[in-house]
Amino acid sequence: MAEELSLAVTRLCKVIDGATILDEVDFRIGPGITGLVGPNGAGKTTLMRCIAGILAPTRGDVEVCGQAAGSDHARQVTSFMPEYPDLYPGLTVAEHVAFIGRLHRAPRWKERAVELLERYRLADKADKLPRELSQGMCRKLALVLALLKGARVLLFDEPFNGLDPEAAIDLRADLEALRAQGALVLLSMHALADLERLADRLVFLKQGRIRAAGSLEDLRTGGSTDGLEEIYLQVMRSSPGETL
Repeated sequence: MAEELSLAVTRLCKVIDGATILDEVDFRIGPGITGLVGPNGAGKTTLMRCIAGILAPTRGDVEVCGQAAGSDHARQVTSFMPEYPDLYPGLTVAEHVAFIGRLHRAPRWKERAVELLERYRLADKADKLPRELSQGMCRKLALVLALLKGARVLLFDEPFNGLDPEAAIDLRADLEALRAQGALVLLSMHALADLERLADRLVFLKQGRIRAAGSLEDLRTGGSTDGLEEIYLQVMRSSPGETL
């Protein structure tokens, strides 16, 4: 029987250097694509790092598939692509994919690595070190590594930044394929028009607090047909206790 995919964040608080970055964040999601949106400094990256088990909560809980974030099981089922690629300067592209494939014992990782490197046009860069790659190529390598693991819970922090148009088209197709396969995807990005096409539900974060959550239809008011950009502005301009 397949494991039920879930992500539960309960009254999560994170304080860093005396500053409260996340304040009583509380939401639960299942399979599908959830968009995480908010202005710069809202706490989105910190939230993702807590979910990935990189940062420990100051208070509250984060559970991935019923297990604490950062536990062996949660790390096994979760893959995280950070906004800024965290690559090993002494490893080539090929060595990166081999390291990740073997470390996580990813099924068919060799065949999958060939497919992904070809798909994102990195196959001819297999012997290159990160310093020999453009910023966009480094981001594509980080994307390949996130997809290679074969995780069912995937966290993407601004994955489209720096991608060329062809790679962006491929990534959209891969995200839609992940949804069709029943994966749980949390996707943080500022490109609201693209996110509107991709996300099944949305979580709005401002100043470390959840301001609204639900599907686009749930968030529309008074029978409106507002798109995500209009709803985003309504949420961000609303008072802290106000609900849509």
